[in-house]
Amino acid sequence: GDATLAVGAGLSDPDDPDASLTDCTGRKRVWIEVGQPEDKPLTKACSKADSVIVYCFNHASEVWWKGIETKLTRLEKLQVWRIPTEASQAMAAMAERSMQLQATVQEGALTLSSNLGSVHLEPVRWK
Repeated sequence: GDATLAVGAGLSDPDDPDASLTDCTGRKRVWIEVGQPEDKPLTKACSKADSVIVYCFNHASEVWWKGIETKLTRLEKLQVWRIPTEASQAMAAMAERSMQLQATVQEGALTLSSNLGSVHLEPVRWK
């Protein structure tokens, strides 16, 4: 059915996802977090949404994952994806105040293009 994709309140409200897909009944279908969240907010998010996805992207992600992985194994609704550092830095270089991106998804890989160039990335699923 109809759903709304929205950006959350970010740091100002830790109980709000960074982005979410909400259906017409108000149910959170997909809860998206970016970065390296703690295990307790992820557990809470899994109780509020059908699916929770974490995208981690910086050089410290491996350390974060090794420290939290065992705490997240029981969360069946959770997916954790690692965006390669080089790709995240290239995406940051494409950021503009008013930008338009074209996205192509093919066989699990994403290519983002703008007037500044393009970035190809293949996220790695950790969970």
